[in-house]
Amino acid sequence: MVVLPVDNGFAASEDALDRAIDEDTALVLLSHVMYKSSYMYDMERITEIAHNRDAMILWDLSHSAGVVPMTCHDTGVDLAVGSTYKYLNGGPGAPAFLYVRDDLQSRLANPISGWFGHRRQFYFDTEFEPASGIDRYLTGTPSVLSLAMIEPGVDLALEAGTGPVRAKSLDQSEYLVSLWESGLKPLGFTLNSPRNGAQRGSHISFGHNEGYRIDQAIREEKKVITDFRMPDNIRLGIAPLYTTYEELHAAVHALSEVVASGSFQHYSDVIKGVT
Repeated sequence: MVVLPVDNGFAASEDALDRAIDEDTALVLLSHVMYKSSYMYDMERITEIAHNRDAMILWDLSHSAGVVPMTCHDTGVDLAVGSTYKYLNGGPGAPAFLYVRDDLQSRLANPISGWFGHRRQFYFDTEFEPASGIDRYLTGTPSVLSLAMIEPGVDLALEAGTGPVRAKSLDQSEYLVSLWESGLKPLGFTLNSPRNGAQRGSHISFGHNEGYRIDQAIREEKKVITDFRMPDNIRLGIAPLYTTYEELHAAVHALSEVVASGSFQHYSDVIKGVT
């Protein structure tokens, strides 16, 4: 396995991928949108590069499904996985999903087999026989409550359409960047996401050397929920279906207040866990 280092400030660049993928590459694994920086890869270009070198590609769509237009089928993507708890409105405990290209569905094996993926589910045979098609990738008994709860969330995303959602997302992220430029940059915050909106997903990361303490302060004092990712990233997620411009303004105002007042200094800098 080869892990490419960050070389463009946000992720392994597409040029670095182009150089690294060769005839010995079996599988390319990438996040469509990087969870720290919001950097977004050109899915069509990277998929084409992989296929031109006879490699397969697996995309993680957790930070793009529901908010970035994409078509795995038309792009020729081999495999994809993702979560529904972000922009598909699922919340904690929501089910994950996978995509397997049609012609691969009966050729690949599921390493985590379960009775829901059995060819004859209620025969309870002692030997496992995988179902045909996509059903073989099911495992054990699904969480019915989680599946029932995600359905209206996905319906809302489908009704809105990824085109309008993406347009609002870009507009709101540009608004956040402008607020950073005018109010946060003078306070020592850096922009840890691409300046070019076409290279961004739907969250913005601001960097600060006191990021962890700032993150705690705005939660406790301003009731603004962000999250912190090492080494200095404060992430603000934009869910365009319901995030308002007023909320984005309030979040940036909260960040500037806890830094300008110095109240963040009352909090520990000892990392206790995921925020």
